[in-house]
Amino acid sequence: MRFTFNVNIDNIWVVGHKGGTQMARARMRGQKTAYHHGDLRQALMDAAATLLDIRGRDALTLREAARRAGVSEAAPYRHFNNLDALLGAVAVESLDMLLEDVDAVGGAARKKRAYLDFARDFPGRYELMFSRLDDKASWDDRAHAVDQLAEMLESAGGLSALHGEASLILAGFDGF
Repeated sequence: MRFTFNVNIDNIWVVGHKGGTQMARARMRGQKTAYHHGDLRQALMDAAATLLDIRGRDALTLREAARRAGVSEAAPYRHFNNLDALLGAVAVESLDMLLEDVDAVGGAARKKRAYLDFARDFPGRYELMFSRLDDKASWDDRAHAVDQLAEMLESAGGLSALHGEASLILAGFDGF
């Protein structure tokens, strides 16, 4: 199933991993979630993920993530040394979401569909997961997740082929 979103970015706060991809998709359809002095790290990651998907990586700053999470501009530095550290954490969480989606379905065709649906539904996160980051702390977790993903997708055409197809779709070459 593919969703189309009509979204006013000023009314969206965060979309996150807690509860999995389906909950994240439901939140994209309008459910607001705000930081309430609970898990600041997760609130910042959720805000960053939402901004990535809606506005892209160039629009994401620590200041904007803090604003979206409803905290001070200095608050992100309690958990992230810099923007790359936040991006690395979001990339690892996004890879975990994709692994859950692919693992939840059986058969090569369904695994392929789950992979491509994730890329369509979360384009900013998808591009981030496979991009170069200066955050060395997340590298091992990202590499391990990509290895797992490659193994899971072997029967569905392989990670390289699906990544190429997803990249073409995100570039507007859908339907080839």
